[in-house]
Amino acid sequence: MTTNNLINLAEALWQSGIAPALLILGIGWLSTRFARNKRLTALLGIAERAVKWSEVTFDSGQTQKAQAIKMISDYLMKADKAHLFTAKQIDEAIEWAVEKIKEAEK
Repeated sequence: MTTNNLINLAEALWQSGIAPALLILGIGWLSTRFARNKRLTALLGIAERAVKWSEVTFDSGQTQKAQAIKMISDYLMKADKAHLFTAKQIDEAIEWAVEKIKEAEK
């Protein structure tokens, strides 16, 4: 396929409305993906602070985890963001934070 044919094909797709529609879908998909990553990054930061607080405040590992979950849940409820995360995502964020803190202590 020559360059001229590619230009004609691109022009035909643009004029038919297919290329603009695909472009709009692509932008929407990328926007959603980046927003989701931004929310998860924020959750990981909250989880890290909650884990550090619970490790300083409580002795038992189970109590620490329960209090970290409560702190995260309370924060998300106050920020009206609780509906954005599942219990599994919160639990995984706590586990990630614990591992990160352990790595930093080494």
